[in-house]
Amino acid sequence: MLPDVTRSRIFDGLTEQERRTWLTAAQVRDYRRGQTVVRQGEPADVFYLVERGFLKLIQLTPEGQELIVRFVGPGEPFGGIVALEAASYPVTGLAIEQTRLRGWPIAALGPLLDENPQVRINIMREIATHMTDALTRVRELATKRVGQRLAHTLLRLMRQCGRATPDGVHITHTLTRQELAELTGTTLYTVSRTLSQWEADGVIRSAGRQLIVRSPKRLDQIARTVEE
Repeated sequence: MLPDVTRSRIFDGLTEQERRTWLTAAQVRDYRRGQTVVRQGEPADVFYLVERGFLKLIQLTPEGQELIVRFVGPGEPFGGIVALEAASYPVTGLAIEQTRLRGWPIAALGPLLDENPQVRINIMREIATHMTDALTRVRELATKRVGQRLAHTLLRLMRQCGRATPDGVHITHTLTRQELAELTGTTLYTVSRTLSQWEADGVIRSAGRQLIVRSPKRLDQIARTVEE
């Protein structure tokens, strides 16, 4: 049986043998927490797929401020820009826990894409999805209040790394409240106050950096409801 990583959307449309060929050509790279995988502005020369763990993608503004772009979890690609050739990484990728990546250097990636052009289409689809997500976040920052933005952020994390438990949906990726504040475009104080209120209302349960959404339906209602 092939590893779960070959079930990634990147390999949609490929046969089992073709997936195996991609897996054989990949380099396995392990990163410890806090280690940098790539840096913004470096030549994009390796296409990655997360096998386990999580990456945090950040972008440095001209003013020197770090912005969280998104998180990348198991089965998700990173560095799809490599397929465009002659490009630079637009973000810095950091491992935020023990992380294993499958990597395809550009010299190996080119022939594979020529053999399986569907993968290039899949990569472009992922890039388009990430751009749409980024535009959605910008629209939320401009049109929605803090509670709604935080609810939308948690709903996205549920879809990305949620695991059903008897108590609710466990967001398996551990986030600091500061990271939630940065993703939501607000302050640490506001996020802490809002989460505490939601916990008192039975919407979520927190234990340190672990979050369980006890009522996804109520969280969705918060995301859709205009706050007074």
